[in-house]
Amino acid sequence: MSPHLLGWIAVGLYVAAEAYAILSLVRPRVPALPGHLLIAGGLVLQFADLENRARAIHSVPYKTIGGSMSLFGWMLGLSYLALLFRHRERAVGPFLIPFVIAFSTLGLLQAETVPAPRPDTQGVMFAFHVTFAILGYAAFTFSFVLSVLYLIQHRQLRKVRTGLLFSRLPALDVIGGMIRTSVSIGLTVLGASVVLGVIWALRVWGRLPDAKLGAAVLTLVVYGFLLWKDRRGWVGERVAILSILGFALILFSYTFVNLYFSTEHAFR
Repeated sequence: MSPHLLGWIAVGLYVAAEAYAILSLVRPRVPALPGHLLIAGGLVLQFADLENRARAIHSVPYKTIGGSMSLFGWMLGLSYLALLFRHRERAVGPFLIPFVIAFSTLGLLQAETVPAPRPDTQGVMFAFHVTFAILGYAAFTFSFVLSVLYLIQHRQLRKVRTGLLFSRLPALDVIGGMIRTSVSIGLTVLGASVVLGVIWALRVWGRLPDAKLGAAVLTLVVYGFLLWKDRRGWVGERVAILSILGFALILFSYTFVNLYFSTEHAFR
């Protein structure tokens, strides 16, 4: 079997799901089940590919940038299905699925060397710490995309310029609810990841981790403030803008902090 064959088949299923999602946007009466099954099938195959990566490095596929991107793509797919089952709105699929495809593909294209096994990056607690962190980032990524869609819809309403896209996308309050769901998921799992990470660091290293902890705590503060203000009457436009700003912080944390400022979370 060629390297990452299952991962590439999964990407093919995601591409097919994207094509079907676009068809569903143009023709809303087509059944939703085939698109859901394509995503679910892709998730199963990509999970098998991630399992192969994990066995190769004897850890969660996180210590290489390729494995991290693939795991992030898989978490995006999982978050997308969660939003579908929670809100029953498939019209956002054409805008969310491309992120699943992009990160999954980038993860497969990365040339990577297998790092030497480290006992301090093994164990169930460490696995949950990493998994929850990446799931949180995935949920926040979708809150960013949904926030952009919200602002587009809001602008069209203000200018009284509506078209096919406006008629197909969910109403503003529905998109706002999906943003709220994404942020709630992100806060819950990232908070759990931080707690597990602190316990793990104190147990294994005898000290708290590096700059990554500060970035994660700041992310929790920003999105916690967003959710708190949303539930106290902030209009959707303000929440959407704050969600976009929060995503910029996530990008900084996931790239520059990991690559340049972190010692224990670096891709090396």
